[in-house]
Amino acid sequence: MIASVPRAGPFSRQRGTKIAGIRGLMLCVVGLCLIPDLRAAESSELAPLAAKSLLLDVARVGSRLVAVGDRGHVLLSDDEGRTWRQVIVPTRAMLTGVSFGNALRGWAVGHDGALLITTDAGETWKHQFAGAGVDVIFLDVFFRDALHGLVVGAYGKCLLTTDGGENWEDAAPIPDELHVNQIAPTATDKLYLAGEAGTLLSSSDARQPWHKYDVPYEGSLFGVLPLGEGSLLTYGLRGHVLVSDDDGATWTERNMPAAVLIMAGIKLKSGVIILAGAGGNFFVSRTGGKSFAHWKPTDYLGGVSALLETNDGALLVVGESGVARLQLPLK
Repeated sequence: MIASVPRAGPFSRQRGTKIAGIRGLMLCVVGLCLIPDLRAAESSELAPLAAKSLLLDVARVGSRLVAVGDRGHVLLSDDEGRTWRQVIVPTRAMLTGVSFGNALRGWAVGHDGALLITTDAGETWKHQFAGAGVDVIFLDVFFRDALHGLVVGAYGKCLLTTDGGENWEDAAPIPDELHVNQIAPTATDKLYLAGEAGTLLSSSDARQPWHKYDVPYEGSLFGVLPLGEGSLLTYGLRGHVLVSDDDGATWTERNMPAAVLIMAGIKLKSGVIILAGAGGNFFVSRTGGKSFAHWKPTDYLGGVSALLETNDGALLVVGESGVARLQLPLK
């Protein structure tokens, strides 16, 4: 994100993407529901079925997994997603993104300008940023370390911090103030952003103008997967999946088995690529994204908003039906 940020080694993050509302699976696709939630300033409530409610993102912090979603739900798992417990946070706003900068400090963002921080690996949370009103929808957050972070959202909202969120400033403006749905980091400082109207941007310094790619698709993009060695894969509405082998100079569209909204993607340690979205539809590629097989597991029927690979080889899914651990088919 910021070119001068030192790191001890390659940084990678396993996550998916989300728009303002698969959000039910398009509970309110940005544009969407900007009516303030009068309960947003209230604390979340314990819900016995929180792990089965709408969840939008999940992140790892050490051996812990943290999932966020509707009504300010924040869930923690210390056993690779087998069991979950809810913690109370100071908002009931829909939370759309979560990211950790180190083993203790993490941030969650969402509707109504919600930007929360934890300094104890998710056990407790507090508001950090009061500069956004209830008319602001944050859609994703990424921290490369404990100091340097980026938040993006609806109508081109894009903020960065270099001091752990004590202060936030406007990043380089998003072209045409388009909605940005996902931040995709790489092993270097380079970041990709995916958004509406075929928007795909990149930068190694979010203060400088974003590089805009000429993607031959005008619909919304909900995520991008940097596959390494100049290869990119991006996905969005109606099963549109495009792949580039020359860092975005040219693109090829893949023929997908089903024309459904795709909101989440991940490249597993094995090299297998998984895409997922509406209606519990998954697409599996064992060919580096050249072709995809349709997979519809019977133990997760709702729309999918984010994916994460567990340390014991399971596929963790969050979305419309809450959170679940899946095992990939052998073929």
